Amino acid sequence: MPGRVEDGGRQRRTLIACEVFRSALHKLGIDRPKRSARITYLPPHLHLHPERLRQQLLQRLEAGGPAGSYAGCLYGQCFPNIDNVLRPWRIERIACGHCYEILLGRKIYADLMREHPGSFFLEKAFIEDFDNLCRAPLELDDPQMREWYFEHYRQVVYIRQPMDPDLMKAVQAIAALLNLDVKVRDADYTDLISYLDKQDIL
Repeated sequence: MPGRVEDGGRQRRTLIACEVFRSALHKLGIDRPKRSARITYLPPHLHLHPERLRQQLLQRLEAGGPAGSYAGCLYGQCFPNIDNVLRPWRIERIACGHCYEILLGRKIYADLMREHPGSFFLEKAFIEDFDNLCRAPLELDDPQMREWYFEHYRQVVYIRQPMDPDLMKAVQAIAALLNLDVKVRDADYTDLISYLDKQDIL
């Protein structure tokens, strides 16, 4: 059965996740071979194209197995009616509006958005591939395009995760390009761990 893998008599389900969660899931050991779930990732650039994200998610679901084959879904409300797409497979999505909300922790995210609604969030995958994911497709080397896209932003918030290399030089370069201040916040996996435990993945 495509959506399940037999491992010593134990059935493994599939966890569908945005690539931005790869570092966190690796830190938590969820990607180890003996875990109860395997992970299938979708690339982060699909956030720029919500309809393509919906189509690729649906294709993965249709190819991956019947209802009950899935351990969960690590995505925010990254395209309209995402829960309607997941419902036929009986998948409970993590409760959040945005992927970064879970990496940062709901409380810290809510406090930041209340105090500084003009925050542009960055994490490892996005920082390391910023040119391909954001700079080129949004034409940010054009000052007018930068103004149109970022005139209401006030700061870059780097969500620093435990396994990150030193990314501060890259973060500062992005902030300088966008003419924004830099704030660093350490990731808090509490909400992510709670969800994984509830889904019997930990």
